[in-house]
Amino acid sequence: MRYRLLIPILTLFLIETNASDAEYKFVVVEGEPVTLNASESVQVASFDECTDKCEQKTECVLAYQSNSSDPCYLFDWNSITQIIKNEAGGNGTTAFKVYTDQPACELNSAYLLNGKTYPLFPNDTAQNLWRIDTSEDGWTITYIDSKPIDSLVCGNFSYNRPYDDGCNPECNITMVQVWAKFGPLTKFLTKDAGWEYEPPTGNMYRRNGINKTAETFEICMYKCHEDLRCAAAYFDRDNATCVMVWTGDFWFLERTSASDGHQIAIKLPMNDKLCKMTTDQLLDDQYYLSSPAMLTTFDRQFFRVQTTEKYYVFTSYLDYYESFYFNMINGCPVNNRASALRKDYYQGVQYTAYNHFFNETMCYRYDEAPGITQAEAKELCQLMGQKLLSDKYAGSIQMIAEQKEDLQVVDFQETMFDLFRLGFYKNSSRIWHGLEKDPADGKWKWLDTRFVQFPEDALPIPWAPGEPKEGPDMNCAYMGWGEGYDPFNGYAYYAAPCNSTVDGIACSSAQVNEMNIKKWSEVADDFGYRGTCCIRPVGWINEYPE
Repeated sequence: MRYRLLIPILTLFLIETNASDAEYKFVVVEGEPVTLNASESVQVASFDECTDKCEQKTECVLAYQSNSSDPCYLFDWNSITQIIKNEAGGNGTTAFKVYTDQPACELNSAYLLNGKTYPLFPNDTAQNLWRIDTSEDGWTITYIDSKPIDSLVCGNFSYNRPYDDGCNPECNITMVQVWAKFGPLTKFLTKDAGWEYEPPTGNMYRRNGINKTAETFEICMYKCHEDLRCAAAYFDRDNATCVMVWTGDFWFLERTSASDGHQIAIKLPMNDKLCKMTTDQLLDDQYYLSSPAMLTTFDRQFFRVQTTEKYYVFTSYLDYYESFYFNMINGCPVNNRASALRKDYYQGVQYTAYNHFFNETMCYRYDEAPGITQAEAKELCQLMGQKLLSDKYAGSIQMIAEQKEDLQVVDFQETMFDLFRLGFYKNSSRIWHGLEKDPADGKWKWLDTRFVQFPEDALPIPWAPGEPKEGPDMNCAYMGWGEGYDPFNGYAYYAAPCNSTVDGIACSSAQVNEMNIKKWSEVADDFGYRGTCCIRPVGWINEYPE
């Protein structure tokens, strides 16, 4: 079904075929191309059929008809540069092809036809683009071409892969360009300030990100390519700034359309298999070895890239036998802590110590996410292969916290090591946990009971005084932490509507050897580094979990 919306103030009406996600649609104006010389004429019964003809032709960017009895004129990419509006002497109706995710009945014509760039092929951000601008007499179109084929080096990181030289050794690190912006949980990017970079403090500047001056997206992309620390770069066009984020410090790139102007370059290491893939295939459930392509905190680190309808998802993992770093125990995803019993063993004649963590190890993370609902929190955890966190010790954790052997909730208050401060810098926070009221029996239950150590009759859920409140919508619960909460536990639980918003989320999972993912050894083999990379020579049992 087609939709047409008349906007009297702007004398614009809009045609569109489908309102779901980004796709090619038509913004129709009262105007006439400055010339018909470079067009293709076809006979049609209506202007709707005229736009249909343009939609069916990949190269077509504009359709025009002077009246219902005249032919339809189709203009290919790089064939027309100016449209004169009827008020300035034009005559007829013109349809601009745009690529946008705006809904059919809510297209913002003034926005879409002023300063926005569109791709000839979906997701191709590097070549065959056109930009539409509003002028005093109508509209202008500027075309952006790629460099000649014979000058391409590593494909100039363009969308159309595989490249002729893509498997050459000098191309073993590529940059993938996507229409996207940094999404939830990204470190040091504020949610409500146009993704403005938030300067870190101390040594965190080195570890989490940096912003640099850049005049164009291409300059920003190559700055990231040259910087070993950079894993992804976002070009802030308004401030001519290149925002670079390190590996393991972003999890979601929120997909956008070309008309939104948000563009990110992603650094991906190549191997003999990956270098032969298309751009879409590189982002569709592939595994990558972080080091030596990127500077990482951990030696044996790898990551997985997945594509969903809304996000590009990046999940970083450590090898099961990677070292532990303060409270980040080996075998957990990057930037997760762990709750586990530890026993020290010794190896070899020098009795080199190493640590064994039992299978009940629970990996978990806390993240600041202002304004997030419980459904959104649950979705983000699931996309990272985790679940909303269950309270493992039901308030008893403070009794064993001093042993430093099993830490779950209280250790995210730890400020000794800035690298692992998990985002909660305020005196108090409200954080979604995996606690819901069962609609069948009305009882409150943990969504994931695997790591819960005590039955509720032994240690009840540590509710705040007067909780849980009753009500038709009080079906979810968040943890309140910080000043003003329970002085013994340091936290308590509060019932709330599931669509209410809080400050953050907590996710948990088992260790990587129990996840349905590739082993580090398999990824290392894929990249030809096993045995030569990222294995320390002494003090470790260099074996791999079955």
